[in-house]
Amino acid sequence: MKQIVPFAFVMLLAAAAMHLSTAVAASAGARSVLAAAVNAAGTVKVTIHYKGKGTVDAKHKVWVWLFDSPDIGPGSMPIAELSIDANGNVATFDGVDAARVWIAVAYDESGTMSGSAPPTPGSPIGILLGKDGAPRSVVPGEDALVLTFDDSQRMP
Repeated sequence: MKQIVPFAFVMLLAAAAMHLSTAVAASAGARSVLAAAVNAAGTVKVTIHYKGKGTVDAKHKVWVWLFDSPDIGPGSMPIAELSIDANGNVATFDGVDAARVWIAVAYDESGTMSGSAPPTPGSPIGILLGKDGAPRSVVPGEDALVLTFDDSQRMP
């Protein structure tokens, strides 16, 4: 009987160790899936050049939006937004998990835009276009993006 108790104890410890190693492996697997999802998200960087009559500064920003569709219009919902307060600055969007995005910008002539709404009517706007004149998609991680716009196109 004295040998049965230590044997049962050793077996219980072995079973607990196996259960613990399975839990640790499952946890590591979950962490690796999470890490892969985070690593799948990329960065979109675009240099913005406003060539219109106004000055880009802290009061008159250029708002930059990312969309998950090329159908950009007054009713479209962006997936991300930010602003720049100096002409020629780079707008950097981190953690973009869409496979492709489209970029639109607006210059805040009046200094009243909040960014959380469409540009005010009459605001100078621009869209990143391809050589064919159609909205150009961007893959997160793509290098050397430049969007130049002026006052010739305005928000309806």
